[in-house]
Amino acid sequence: MKKQMRTGIRIMIVSALLAASSICVYAAPAVMPDGQTFDAEYYAAANPDVTAAIGTDESALYDHYLNFGKAEGRLAYEGDTGSTAESSENTEETTEGDSGSAITVTDEFLQNAAATHSYYKYLTAEQAAEADAIAKGIAESILSNPDYDTDLEKVRAASQAVLSYTQKGTYGSDEAKQYRSPYGVFVSGVYTCAGTARATGRILDYMGYTWQHAHENQYQHQWCILTMDGQEGYADGMAGIAMYGDGESWGSGDTSIILTGDDALAIIQQLLGY
Repeated sequence: MKKQMRTGIRIMIVSALLAASSICVYAAPAVMPDGQTFDAEYYAAANPDVTAAIGTDESALYDHYLNFGKAEGRLAYEGDTGSTAESSENTEETTEGDSGSAITVTDEFLQNAAATHSYYKYLTAEQAAEADAIAKGIAESILSNPDYDTDLEKVRAASQAVLSYTQKGTYGSDEAKQYRSPYGVFVSGVYTCAGTARATGRILDYMGYTWQHAHENQYQHQWCILTMDGQEGYADGMAGIAMYGDGESWGSGDTSIILTGDDALAIIQQLLGY
């Protein structure tokens, strides 16, 4: 009887010590829509200063990690090394243009681009993967085409590919906000200039180009700005064009037209004759 009591006491003591310890067991990390592994529970527990400021909502914590935490050296999940290096098996080589503007594309490069441009903010991981598969396929087709010698030719082909999808879709918005994403352009068939910019941009990502989003989140026409053949250029997927210059105006001289708001699509169609 005394032996049983001693055993019971030992079990109670061990249980109490475990309960009082600082060892935490976290849920399995989740794979976010942009492909990043992230554990909101771990991130919240490891960064009480963050939760004190913004709370424990998963999306808020993840936005903090992308915008601040990663640069500050905060870890996304338990066991995260914080390393930005990619193994050679996760490296995908691209074909360089004459100017060398295309670079080696890694998983990290693609994930960072997805976070920067908020491609899949309102979509699931499955929807993101579906759109990415299409963008990757288009990029590989362009890069493997020997007829495209320059960056301009390759980027123009990407823009024209996006245009071909918009011609099968509908211009406008939807409640799920797919219109603003590559998924809207490539899969669900709803788009705006914001969505075509991101769809074009996602192809550019897979081709190894770094780009900027002109007029992002503004009520103006939007497109991609990038370096092509050593000079500034732009790509507009809704128009299916790519040219050197900043893209701020169409035409030349006093006849240039600035594209803004809902008139953008009609103006493009008029200029291109379709």
